[in-house]
Amino acid sequence: MVAVSMPGMKIQSIDASAFRLPNRRSFKWAGLNVELGHFVLVRIKTDVGVIGYGEATPLPDWGGDFGRRSGETVATVIGMINDIFAPALLGTDPAAVTRARQIMDGLVVGNPYAKCAVDIALHDLWGKSVGQPIYRLLGGKVRDAVPVAHMIGLMNEKDATDEGIAAVNDGVRALQVKGGVDSQRDIRLVRTLRREVGAGVTLRLDANQGYGHAKRARTVVDQLVDAGVDMVEQPTVGLTYLAEVTAHARVPIIADESCWDVADALEVVQRRAADCISIYLAKAGGFVGARAVAAVAEAQRIPCDINGSIESAIGNAANTHFVLAHPSVSLASVIPISAPSGAHPYVAAGRYYEDDVISEAFAVKDGAILPLDRPGLGIDIDEARLAKYRCH
Repeated sequence: MVAVSMPGMKIQSIDASAFRLPNRRSFKWAGLNVELGHFVLVRIKTDVGVIGYGEATPLPDWGGDFGRRSGETVATVIGMINDIFAPALLGTDPAAVTRARQIMDGLVVGNPYAKCAVDIALHDLWGKSVGQPIYRLLGGKVRDAVPVAHMIGLMNEKDATDEGIAAVNDGVRALQVKGGVDSQRDIRLVRTLRREVGAGVTLRLDANQGYGHAKRARTVVDQLVDAGVDMVEQPTVGLTYLAEVTAHARVPIIADESCWDVADALEVVQRRAADCISIYLAKAGGFVGARAVAAVAEAQRIPCDINGSIESAIGNAANTHFVLAHPSVSLASVIPISAPSGAHPYVAAGRYYEDDVISEAFAVKDGAILPLDRPGLGIDIDEARLAKYRCH
């Protein structure tokens, strides 16, 4: 695509609507009471006809420590974008992404998922307007591919083992195992998976804050280490408990629910609360906020991954560009491998949905997503598929 930028290009319209993708199977985690696959699509159109796409994957029952972050729903995100953000951003420069974030922050406290969807669409427009993929706007590639960690949802031990083996057979070298409801089940499952997949696969147990008080969490983490775990994500709630677990753990501890934005990242560092940080574009309100989190992590030599709520191809393209451009995002990321029906390269790895709203699958090699080299997000939206899955 050639550059289509021209002096004075302005935002002409912003529209948010809902769509849903069919799941391959149920993927749940501790505290999640809804099925994955519900999305908000954002289209931003300029006065020269260029369209940028963004996405939110809101969850009503997922948030930060001790309820300090509010859950967002499809309805709240759509209302926030169409009724609050759109009127304020019409007529502005779509490439002024930082200024757009300032405008949204000035209108509404919080609501990072809604802000993220707009932010992604603006970055898509910016890239298209200059004929460059987003990762180049972020500073260029620091790696040649994005290693994927396959998420094994809460399911019975046999199904979880089979899911993990299938993903490893596909080529991924990292698994995120959801737990936190029954610690003994988690320990048995990690032991079984380690035996089945061998020493060369990273096993990461995500408790989603489920192991309670720090003393109990420390005990469970020790048992998980003995079973063969390599990393434990958010074993307990709150930075005080998390720091206690981190200080005594024999494996790295990852902060997820405890770290949303740059202020949280600074507090994680100051309190030595975790060894690693799981960055979500959505938690930080988009590229602008997530880049600040990554900068703190890089300055402190803290490894990160990109994680999320298992986005459609739109949000996942944004994830991919972010990982390619940020040195601190060195861990395998818990993100999909996006593909339309019939075109997925794998049996299980990164395969959460039976279809997607793109025309062709993301390219992969050895369980890693290859760069999206076309302008903006680098994907072609299949309008027929989008219409098929739109919620009315």
